Amino acid sequence: MIDNFNPSSHIIQISTSQGKKDYLPVQYRLVWFRNECPQGTITTELLDLNRSEECECETSVWNDERRKYEKVIRKARGIAVFRATVTDGKGGSATGTKTENAASFADYLEKAETGAIGRGLAALGYGTQFTDDLDEDERVVDSPVQRKAPTYDPDAPATEGQVSTIQKLQKELGMSELASVDGLSFGDCASMLQDLNKRLQAKRRAS
Repeated sequence: MIDNFNPSSHIIQISTSQGKKDYLPVQYRLVWFRNECPQGTITTELLDLNRSEECECETSVWNDERRKYEKVIRKARGIAVFRATVTDGKGGSATGTKTENAASFADYLEKAETGAIGRGLAALGYGTQFTDDLDEDERVVDSPVQRKAPTYDPDAPATEGQVSTIQKLQKELGMSELASVDGLSFGDCASMLQDLNKRLQAKRRAS
């Protein structure tokens, strides 16, 4: 048990189409839950797994000729649906269900399971006071909770920090036109940053 665990200190801010929103990652909801409900339980059930089902998602790639990022459709096969049941050991219980596909995430099985856990915890009160977790208009999915370092959902909205860094790197590279980041996801911007860093390293090696 962690004495005086404060979930508020672990909130992150994400940009959404409705503006800024606070978000409490699943790993900290779990710490909070375990701290307050040592007798609580979390069980997950794979409701559906179809590795051959075709799926697609929209992402962004760099176009050298146009010098900007453009939306493309990524296709893959595989879809999974998980349900999580959370009980607090005090008579309270809740469930959460999450569907993910291989076009959106290579580790779509883990994403679906973790998303279901997050929704179950939110339904039981661990997270809902910080964010609209259950609002289907926004798609926020945490990375697998067993990872040691906090990671972020590639499909979550881009952050101000990402946008600022992208603009700085583009200026340093001498790009005349800054790429539009409107509507881009966290994963889109992460790919952009990786690409820009490679370009900057190549430029420095050549100079």
